[in-house]
Order: sequence, then structure tokens, then C-alpha cells
Amino acid sequence: MKSFVPFLILMFGAIQAFAADSWPGFRGDGSGTAQADLPTDWSAQQGVTWQSSIPEYGQSSPVVWESHVYVTSSEGPFQQDCQVHAFDLQSGKIVWTSRVAATTKVENYFRNSRAAPTCCVDDNGVYSFFASGDVTAMSHDGETRWTTPVIQTYGEVDNERGVASSLAQTDDHVFVLIDHHGPSYLVALDKQDGHVAWKTDRGDRVPSWSSPVVARSGDREVVITSSADTVDAYDAATGQSLWQLDGLQGNHIPSASVVGDLVFVGSTTMYGGATDEDATAGSNCCIQLTSDGGKLGYEVRWGAERANSYYSTPLAFAGYVYYVNKIGILYCIDQETGQQRFAKRIGNPCWASAVGITRSDGTQLVYFVLKNGYTIILRPGDQYDQVARNQLYDAGAMMDARELAEKQRLANVVPADQAAPKSGPEKVFAGMPESQLHQMFSYGDPMVYGVAVADGRLLIRTGQQLFCISQ
Repeated sequence: MKSFVPFLILMFGAIQAFAADSWPGFRGDGSGTAQADLPTDWSAQQGVTWQSSIPEYGQSSPVVWESHVYVTSSEGPFQQDCQVHAFDLQSGKIVWTSRVAATTKVENYFRNSRAAPTCCVDDNGVYSFFASGDVTAMSHDGETRWTTPVIQTYGEVDNERGVASSLAQTDDHVFVLIDHHGPSYLVALDKQDGHVAWKTDRGDRVPSWSSPVVARSGDREVVITSSADTVDAYDAATGQSLWQLDGLQGNHIPSASVVGDLVFVGSTTMYGGATDEDATAGSNCCIQLTSDGGKLGYEVRWGAERANSYYSTPLAFAGYVYYVNKIGILYCIDQETGQQRFAKRIGNPCWASAVGITRSDGTQLVYFVLKNGYTIILRPGDQYDQVARNQLYDAGAMMDARELAEKQRLANVVPADQAAPKSGPEKVFAGMPESQLHQMFSYGDPMVYGVAVADGRLLIRTGQQLFCISQ
């Protein structure tokens, strides 16, 4: 293991201890790592502690605060009924559901984002964000404290796949990123009352769905956005633009991953967007945050040769960086040098981002929860070292989930005379049968969208189910 890795592990001990009983946002604290004694073996018949149905349909990841797990979903032809659900962490029983009336219509089309933004949570409650642009703060009892209609305030979004960017947070603010064919921006909302603390314009951008993440550079908190072919840093307190790395390609879906003063960027080739495989691979890069006399900057440490990160965010853990592409090839990159250690087909792509786990005995493991519900567990190293491969649901449960999801889609179809004309790549697909599109893009339910780790439990979320796995 490289010399700087033990330092990073020690430096992040306090943060990981905090994450042991909470998972406060997308990828926890933004690193995707936690200290937990998770099981390594389970199956559909044995080892699942509980399984609960999630009302309607959603694509967000779970978040956890103390005894509650929070997820979101939406309902209606225009996703007009947005819902936040609280589940009991120990039993899986639903504790409450609170609704948010959408202020902007969003077509409930299966290739659109459907309740995709992940919440964030703190001691005062849970903060949700929906494709309608509504940001809402609720208490841990489900009472609405405030709602701010961001898209209604700043204009409709021209993004053929909807809004999917998750919230990021500091103690004082939650941050919303909107990048689209139009005036794009990053906005900070005050956690106390939802008022706009600051808004920074980003100009016209190409549509992107990645999420902001908070890092510390010097003595300042900064918001890092990896989106729309650039990486940008903003002062978290004021919104001041601090620096921009441009010339990237394909960083429209994976979010940045932050470990200490290192930022790991994920990029992918995509239909109607980035197509240059070499340029895209190099955009899967490592950036080091710098501070010189109080002036914040960055240094590009390396760009990968062949890595490609599709929906899931890269994971930097135990001296390696892991990327999974759209056909399920896992790339393992040396964290210090950027050199590839191995590439291995693992059977399915990941929409959920991988997590790095440090057990109480010091053992380190990486959990890849694949889109089809299998979990691959690896021991970090220069070679592919698989510890286990576990199945979440059997063929019967898969068929039941597929039928339930199809019923939900059919019940929420937008009437033909009310459906908006498709643009961009979606215009090509508009006349194709939905069954063919499902086959082309492997969109068949059940599909794993996100995971969380808290209190020695691995939580796995599909469109309509929440699973808990523990010792």
C-alpha cells in the first residue's frame, strides 16, 4: 500500500465513525466509505433481515439518520405527487409518508428521472429534492418545515431525461445543481427557512445529471461539481467561483468522489454525447485540491488510460480507484499513479455506487451492488480477488417485481395529446416500442438504484422495494 494511504485512512477515521450509524446523503459523506461489520454471504432465501415495499416508484438512494431510513418516490402521469418515506431501520416498517405537491410537471416516462435525486439528512430533519424542482425540509416526524420551488422560480429545465442531481449539504446550506440546455446554475438554500442564500450562474450547459459534493480545501468548505465537461469549485458560504478545470468529456452522469484533498472524476461515453473513448478515459481523472497563500486551486494528478464510469460514481478506497462501465467491466486503478491494475467483467453494470467497508478487525472490502441485484464483494489489491457473489432475489420475485413495475408504469402513462414532443436523443426513441427500449438499455425491473450503509446494515433500494442485510 502506498505511503499516503495509511495517512488518509487515519485522517478519515472520525468521518467514518460518524457514518457508522448514519448515512447522511448521496454516498454517505461523499466518499462512499464506512466502518461496518457487514455480512459477506446471503441469498434470496437466507440472510435478508427485512424487505419492505416502497409506495409508487423511485430511483433515489436511501439515507439514514439514527433509527430512520429515508427514500423518495413519485406518482401520477406528470409526477405531480412527490413522496418522502421514513422506514424504521430495525424492523423495516414504514413510519410515515409525507407528500409534496409538484409545482412543475415532469412526464412520468420510464426513461425520465423518476424521484431520482437522493435526500440529505441531519439532526433537524430530512431535505428532499424532486424532478419538479421542489426542495423541501421535513422534521424527523414528517412535518413539512419549508418548501422552495427552485425550477418554478428560475425557469423550466430543457433536459430530455429530467433532473436527477442529488442534494449536497453543509451545516448551514443544501445545494442544488441544475445543468441543462439553458441558463444553468448552482444554488444554496438556507437550512433554517429555505431562502436562497446565493445563486451562481453557470451559463448554458449540456444536460447533466451528476450531483455536487462538499470538500474542504485549506480552511474553507467548497462545493465541487463534476458536470457538463468541466469540474468547478465554489465557495460553499458565498457561491464564489474558485476555479474551473475544462476540456473534459463525458462527465454528465457520474458524480465526483472526494477523499481528503483528492477529487476523483468519473466519465463515460454516451449516445448523443461523448464518443471519443480515449478522451473519455482520460477524463476519469484524479484532481488534488491546493491552497497557496489562501488562494485555492487544483492540480491534475493523473488521467486514466482505459477507465470508464457509467451511472455509478468512482470509489477511491484502500489505495485503489474503482470504475464500472456500461457493460459491466470493472476497472481497478492505482490511486497514486493512475495506472490500471486490472479490468474484469463482473456480469452487469452498476447504477448504485460501490461502497468501501472497513470492518472492526481492520479487514477492508469493496461491495459492488449490480443493477440486477447481485452483490460482488472484493478484497482490495492489485489482482481481482472475489470474496463472495450474493443474490438478492430469485426468479419468482424478479417476475413479480417486473409485473408490479409494469402496472405502475401503465397506470401513470401520460395521455398522448398531453405528452411533450421529444428532443435530442429521445426524439429517436419516441416511436419505438417500450419493450424494445427496455431491451436496448437493460431497463427491466427490478433494478437496483442505490445503497446505504449504517448501523452494521447494508440497505439496497430498487424502484419499489427496500432490502436490509445485516449479521
